[in-house]
Amino acid sequence: MASSVLGVCILIFSSSVPPDPCLKVEMADILAFNLTQTTSHAPRLMNAPDLSTKLKLMGVDVASFGDYFVDKRLPIGKTQSINKSSTNGHHDRPAIEISIDDAKESTAASSEKTSSARKGRGKDQPINCLVYKDPFSATYKKYIFTEDGKYLLGGMMVGDVSDFVKLVAIVKKKKALEVPPSQFIVGNKKGEDDGGDLDDDAQVCSCHNVTKGAIVKCVKEGTASTVSDLKTKTKVGTGCGGCMPLVTSIFNAEMKKAGKTLNTNLCPHFAMSRSDLFSVIKVKSLRFFPEIMETIGVNPSSIGCEICKPAIASILSSLYNEHVMKPTHHQNQDTNDRYMANMQRNGTFSVVPRIPAGEISPDGLIAIGVVAKKYRLYTKITGGQRIDLFGARKDDLPAIWEELNDAGFESGHAYGKSLRTVKSCVGTT
Repeated sequence: MASSVLGVCILIFSSSVPPDPCLKVEMADILAFNLTQTTSHAPRLMNAPDLSTKLKLMGVDVASFGDYFVDKRLPIGKTQSINKSSTNGHHDRPAIEISIDDAKESTAASSEKTSSARKGRGKDQPINCLVYKDPFSATYKKYIFTEDGKYLLGGMMVGDVSDFVKLVAIVKKKKALEVPPSQFIVGNKKGEDDGGDLDDDAQVCSCHNVTKGAIVKCVKEGTASTVSDLKTKTKVGTGCGGCMPLVTSIFNAEMKKAGKTLNTNLCPHFAMSRSDLFSVIKVKSLRFFPEIMETIGVNPSSIGCEICKPAIASILSSLYNEHVMKPTHHQNQDTNDRYMANMQRNGTFSVVPRIPAGEISPDGLIAIGVVAKKYRLYTKITGGQRIDLFGARKDDLPAIWEELNDAGFESGHAYGKSLRTVKSCVGTT
């Protein structure tokens, strides 16, 4: 019932399902409040949603923020064009192009001038677009400013989206810019971005709506001395994980400001960083996990953890490139790799047979149904045109896979960094 009402609210409010999970959480929170607390409190209203989002499409990072289509409605200003390009050897194609869109777009914009503007901007003020294209690094950025360059209105990014959090915060605050617009493209960075120019209420993790202030508070109160503690306390980085580089930088900077010792150890089993561990393994020519643990581990008899085992497996693969199925490397594999299934929070596993291009025979469907019914598995059609089987017990996995293999199925690799699926449509043939 609640989910249905929430779905209706989403569709009515924005005419499309918001891409940001936080919007759905906020809607659910307001809905629950208005259904249960309005007898003693005034109903809560929701502000216009921020549809800024960051995604990875086919391995390419893309992002949009603010009013990223305002240049299609408002006239382009007359700011002088700026071009910086360089040629590469025999090629005439510019390596880097930085330009400000000029009147070539104003014709299309003026034809749409009469259309209604988005919420929060009712005046048809001229704007300017700062565009950056780099074909060699496959990077594209378009930032839209007011004509005087004092306010950032929105933009799009493809390839490099490292400034997404900062730009979203600037647009939300509607603050006048303290730097020239060109600096958002060419940059003025000295070393790593520690988020020092972000306000405390700037959203760092959109999956769980964690702000920079929440991270700072954990450090100052001493409730988080490591990034792992921070994750446990705030849930930051436990969603998609895309915010972790910035989160780590903010955490390290705040730890230094507070005068606290920054622990860079890989995990409790190794008293060194990952880079130091790589160097030691290379210099000492260590080739196996037990040997590494006995030589440089804190506890020589330890079997490692979910942090150090994949890290060491990656290091050994980089140094020696031995096959992962070699018996001596079995313990380096993650649980999901060993059992060819995804471990769930309740300790059971999900099994995902491969269904190439989503095409499956009637016999294949029957075989999956028989396995699901026999082992009492919950089934779900995934977005990758496969059928996921949930609730499998670990001791049932060998029998489940044996029956699926006999029916012609193999693992869909829903747990590894590999080609998982290829989608298809019905087509015309």
